[in-house]
Amino acid sequence: MSLRLLTLNIEGDRHLDRIAAVIARHKPDIACLQEVFENDLSSLTAEGRYQAKFAATALVVDPVSGTARKWGVAALTRLPVNTQDVSYYTEDAGIRIMRQPDDQRGLLLSTEFDHQGRAYRIVTTHFTWSAEGQISDRQIADFTRLKRVLSEAPHYVLCGDFNAPRGREMFSMFKGGLNLIDHLPADVTTTIDARYHRAGALELAVDTIFATSDYHVHDVQVLDGVSDHKGILATVERR
Repeated sequence: MSLRLLTLNIEGDRHLDRIAAVIARHKPDIACLQEVFENDLSSLTAEGRYQAKFAATALVVDPVSGTARKWGVAALTRLPVNTQDVSYYTEDAGIRIMRQPDDQRGLLLSTEFDHQGRAYRIVTTHFTWSAEGQISDRQIADFTRLKRVLSEAPHYVLCGDFNAPRGREMFSMFKGGLNLIDHLPADVTTTIDARYHRAGALELAVDTIFATSDYHVHDVQVLDGVSDHKGILATVERR
C-alpha cells in the first residue's frame, strides 16, 4: 500500500537533464517540484507517463529575450488523481515579476488520490524566503494563513523547500504549530548542494517531508548532485 514520493527544488532550467534522469531512474509515483518553469514540464514528464499540475508563483523575465516565463511549483503524478487544488497563503495572491527572492506568492498545491483502497493527500510548497534563513515577520504572517488552510485537511504529507532551516524557530513552527513529523534523517545537516548552489556550502537543512501521524514515511534517501538543493526520495504509506 506504499508509494514513492520525490521532492526537489530544481532551480529553473539549470539542471533539467539531471532532473529528468533522476525521475526516469527512480520513477516516483508523485514528484513535487519547486522553482519550475511551466514550459519545461513537457521535458520533465517525458518519461514515466506522468501528468503534471502547475501553479505559478511568479513571472521570471529572460534577460536576453525579454520574455516573461511562468515560474512556480508542480506535481507530477503517475496515479489517477481525484482532485488537485491550489490555495494561496501570502497576503498578496497576485502574480508578480520576480526581482527579489521574496517576490513570489506563497501557495499550497494539493494532490488527492486513492491508492490501493486508501486516500492520500500530498501537498507541496515553496515557503516564503527570508535573509540568511532567519525568521521574519512576513514568514510568521504567511505561516498563520498557511496553517488556516491546512487546518481543514484531516491528514496530509507536506513537502518542499521551506526556507526555514531545521533547528531554528520557523522550522519548529511547522513541526509544533501543525503537529507534523519531520522525516528528513536526523544526521542530514544540509539540503543545499555546494556543487551547484550559488552561495556554495551552506549548513542549512531547509527541504524536508513533513507528515501527519496518519502516514508512515520510511526508506528516506537524500539525493546529491541533482540541483542546487538536494532531492528527498521516500516511501509513503497510510497507516
